[in-house]
Amino acid sequence: MKKFFKSGISISNKGQEGDESLAEYFTSVTGDVEISEMGVCQPHEHVYIVETPALTTNPLIRICNLEASIRELCLYQKAGGKTLVDANPLATGRDALALRTASRMSGVQIIATTGYHIPSFYQSNHWIWTMGEEELTGLFTSELTEGMYQGGHYELPEHRTDIRAGLVKAMLTEEGVAGRTEVLLRAAGRAAVAGGASLMLHTEYGKGALDAIRLLHEIGLPSERILICHVDRQVEDYGIHEAIADTGVYLEYDTLTLFEFHNNISEVKLMRHMVERGHLRQLLISTDPTVDRLKSYGGNVGMDYILTHFIPLLLESGFTEDMIRMINQENPARALQRV
Repeated sequence: MKKFFKSGISISNKGQEGDESLAEYFTSVTGDVEISEMGVCQPHEHVYIVETPALTTNPLIRICNLEASIRELCLYQKAGGKTLVDANPLATGRDALALRTASRMSGVQIIATTGYHIPSFYQSNHWIWTMGEEELTGLFTSELTEGMYQGGHYELPEHRTDIRAGLVKAMLTEEGVAGRTEVLLRAAGRAAVAGGASLMLHTEYGKGALDAIRLLHEIGLPSERILICHVDRQVEDYGIHEAIADTGVYLEYDTLTLFEFHNNISEVKLMRHMVERGHLRQLLISTDPTVDRLKSYGGNVGMDYILTHFIPLLLESGFTEDMIRMINQENPARALQRV
């Protein structure tokens, strides 16, 4: 395979000591933004996904109507949302140019992701399964520091935009940190370290998360730059949540509209328990939507559900305005800050 992604990327000093004007910022698809401008942020959403092999087998991810996606963002913005993360990384239907258009037309700040996703997004002969760790690291890092590529769903991407990713995505399958998954995770973690970004980790109910966190620590990524996804797909065993939170990482509770996993009452009880355990500063909330849960695509919930329905439930259950501000503004600002 032709090796054209450099692993020795030169890293910008933005946000480092001595540059006070950019001491605290996050990277959106329209450029770097001061942390104070983040506002309400849902750190795991799906705005727009172009046609890929995955769409042929999973109609629920056919989020491919840009006009409808912009309307959905406008609903989120009207409800009080200001920023969100689009959680589809390179070569899984991400379209950097479309995300920038959607951000400009809706007024919602979008943080895009690089990295890799679950196997169902790729064909069996996709380059993500064969590229070496060094080259993967260089590719992911360059998307953080130089600009994201268009395409890559079938062949190696060639057209680079000037739109930079602000976060790295990684995943664990049921096998955990092993085999090809370990190679990919190491590459994603090393890119996050090199590019001064955080890493969000897809898990299956939190399985394997502790092993992944240990590996990420070994390569230099601290807990405060790790977001663990989907642990709240189960809300019966609090011990899993506690063990992960005790490492200091962020717990991204992102299944608030997936009622096949739990109802709102169970989710509220879980969150109250985690607050009582002292983990308020580590909680994040989002919807991780599929097309059936986006109003502008004919769905019945909407990206604005947390702001219009779930937060009122938190208030009724005893959460204060300050606690909610911590969860949906202050925590994501710390978690998504570039360093």
